[in-house]
Amino acid sequence: MVPSRTGIAVSLACALMASAGLVAPTHAADLGEIKSEQSQVQLSLKSTTQALGKANTKLQKAVNAAAKAQRSLVQAKILKKAALRESKEASAVADSARVDSEYAKSSLILGTRALTRLERKLDAQRADIEDVARAVYQQGPLNEVAILMSAQDPADFTARMVAVNYVSREQQSMERVILVSSADAEMQEVKLTALSEKATTAQAQADRELRKSRVALTAAKKQQRAVVQLRKDKRQAVKSAKKYKGKIKNRYERLKREERKLKLAARKAVAAAREAAAQGTAPQNAQSPSGSLVWPLPGRSRGGGVGPRIHPIYGHNSCHTGIDIGAPSGTKVQAADQGSVATITRGGPYGNAVLVVHSGGLTTFYAHLSSTSVKVGQSLNRGQEVGKVGSTGWSTGPHLHFETRLDGTPYDPMGWYGAAMRAVPC
Repeated sequence: MVPSRTGIAVSLACALMASAGLVAPTHAADLGEIKSEQSQVQLSLKSTTQALGKANTKLQKAVNAAAKAQRSLVQAKILKKAALRESKEASAVADSARVDSEYAKSSLILGTRALTRLERKLDAQRADIEDVARAVYQQGPLNEVAILMSAQDPADFTARMVAVNYVSREQQSMERVILVSSADAEMQEVKLTALSEKATTAQAQADRELRKSRVALTAAKKQQRAVVQLRKDKRQAVKSAKKYKGKIKNRYERLKREERKLKLAARKAVAAAREAAAQGTAPQNAQSPSGSLVWPLPGRSRGGGVGPRIHPIYGHNSCHTGIDIGAPSGTKVQAADQGSVATITRGGPYGNAVLVVHSGGLTTFYAHLSSTSVKVGQSLNRGQEVGKVGSTGWSTGPHLHFETRLDGTPYDPMGWYGAAMRAVPC
């Protein structure tokens, strides 16, 4: 895990431990602690800088996608206008075809009525010619001669000749009328057939254009939906990219503030160490203590150990300065030895954490707690409850991060539980 400001906490604990008769860490140890923490923050800062670069790349891709969406939007609008125009044109053609169809139907009705009247007239004329023919047949072929020969005088003969000629002309005229009427009837039938075909063709064209208009209208509606979706996608892509970049930038700025604080603490520690050296009061580093500590989570086995590793959350190279002990949330965490609570931190990489100072320059650190059970300055007995297991801070699941430091230098906690005593190798 990335260390918290435990080095600064140790410095603050010195005054508390002096009154309790405990040996406080040296200024050199504080400086080593701060530098170690600075190194970890710089690693996190480097990782965050890379993440910020990726966020910028992601935002640029989103902006490019938005520009592409804008071009697609323009194209969609063009297609929509074209589809609407095509729909209107098809509707206009369909309307014209419907007018032609209605005109053809009207003409067909009028033509049918005219043909009916002509046929009735033709039937009447045929009846008249049949009457004349019947009269001629009944009188016989010599009837006209008999009519002329029975004249009483020349004037009567002339009158009878005029009458005979009139009847002959009337008969011929009726025959011509019948012939013309028959021709007109046939022509009218031809026209009616043409009108019927035209009406059928016009109706079919109207139906086709109507279907075409509906297809074009459907395409226009589809383009409209595409326009709406493109606008929505464009806004969402830019919004998501900006939000992601904002989160990374906030984390970057938070780490920069942490780095500035650590640099200030380092300068103060160096100044204090120089002052102590000038006065000849700087104590010697304590030797590695002997003896053992109480296991902070009885019945639970150690997980991850100390040393270099890839950070489980951010993926960069980091130094794990403690061990991880897995346990369910809420499991009691106990103090490894008697001592005094130096600091309690909340939030940050370690979440809820407690730093306990013991004798001989030893400090123990309990992190990622779900809750704490102690107060700053409180004296603790060996095995007394410190807090409960949790997953606060930069954690991937419920566990205890447990550190042991000797004069500010991180040591493998397993050295107090039977393993060789060694400083953390990073």
